[in-house]
Amino acid sequence: MDICITGYQNRVATLLETATELRLYSLEGLRVVRSGMTAMPTAGACILPTYLKSMGVEIVICGGLSKAVQDGFEALGIQVISWVKGPIEVVLTAYLEDKLDTMIMPGRTNRNAF
Repeated sequence: MDICITGYQNRVATLLETATELRLYSLEGLRVVRSGMTAMPTAGACILPTYLKSMGVEIVICGGLSKAVQDGFEALGIQVISWVKGPIEVVLTAYLEDKLDTMIMPGRTNRNAF
């Protein structure tokens, strides 16, 4: 399974639209077997669903995001886990340990993937 965590300065970007980097991880079970990073496409978040789908991403972990972008992900069958905060490596560990609910932004209860 391939996942993407949208980042800004080694943290999950507060808003997906402000992300500057996309951290990509290939998982086998609960183990990271490959990782990499790419820049946010210059065309912006509107093309992100298609871009990530072409790379085989199945799950996106991000902060907040617009409804239009979320709808784009859902139309392509990409699961979105939104309103996540924290350092990217900590968020990845929380995801792998099934503790991502501890990384949700204060005041948010909308956990799309839980």
